[in-house]
Amino acid sequence: MQEFCVSIFKNQIMKHEKSVTDLEKLQINGSEQWVLVRGQNPDAPLLIHVQQGPGLPMISEANELEKGLNLEEDFLVAYWDQRGCGKSFNKSIPPETINLEQMAEDLIACTKHLLTKYNKNKAVIAGYSIGATISLIAAAKESSLFSIVFATGIDVDIPFADRYALEFAMDKAVAGNNRKLIKKINELKSQPIVDSKRFQQRAEILINLGGIRAGSNYNRLVLGSVKNMLFSKYYGMSGLIKTLNGMEFCQNALIPELNSFNLFQKVTKLPIPVHFIQGNLDVIAPANRGKKYFEWLQSPQKSFTLFENSAHMPQYDEPEKFSSLIKSYLHN
Repeated sequence: MQEFCVSIFKNQIMKHEKSVTDLEKLQINGSEQWVLVRGQNPDAPLLIHVQQGPGLPMISEANELEKGLNLEEDFLVAYWDQRGCGKSFNKSIPPETINLEQMAEDLIACTKHLLTKYNKNKAVIAGYSIGATISLIAAAKESSLFSIVFATGIDVDIPFADRYALEFAMDKAVAGNNRKLIKKINELKSQPIVDSKRFQQRAEILINLGGIRAGSNYNRLVLGSVKNMLFSKYYGMSGLIKTLNGMEFCQNALIPELNSFNLFQKVTKLPIPVHFIQGNLDVIAPANRGKKYFEWLQSPQKSFTLFENSAHMPQYDEPEKFSSLIKSYLHN
């Protein structure tokens, strides 16, 4: 019994000694960008999280993501703050460089660096919302870098999705005879949403109606994100302020492009496996439009999983199911 306990203790020490925790500032296509890499086994496959947004950080979400998904046991996991986001925000960034093409090129460059540094052949990509869109654009450009893309709540046809979201909100407001909400929605419908302020107004309405994170509300979601930053050793108060400035900057720069973006016209085929993950309650990226793109996309191996109890964030709404799906890659 004593020898057995000693053996377990030694294994735990060896496991800890091999673990990876590495925060690094990279020079990517003329921009300083930060990436955090963590994992219990440096020999495990590399997985890169590509964040949703526009402008949302990823490194500050590392602890919450790992608590729910427990991926760092099986993967070497990279949490990357994209150009202009979180720790990667800098006032000197030209706004015109915040565009989908550039962000896809940044993902390619970041992936190449991580593959070389950690001696990997390919990376697994987990992209969320606009991060999933960027992931598909990058994979279409340089498919040899990636083994599979998990596309969660992917933004496919943004003009369609924008109309769908406000119609959903109006139906809810009318059904509840909420005159104040009806007035807010009509104001948002009166002209295109091209700036951060109006984008956040719409987000608040949709979150409170359960269309972004199931069972949550705007104040709770914002408070959770703020707490993640304040209690992160990589952010703190200065990181929180930097992130808020970066969100506004990225949204003002990117939203006008998103208003006319259609992935059907951008990526028609992908020569690597892709797995679509879609929340049934999602009003930001409607399930029916995501399913239509999945059926239309040419790929040698593709699959689609609907998360019945999730909205736009299945990784948080149904973490066990989400984690099992990602880990199933290891058995293929």
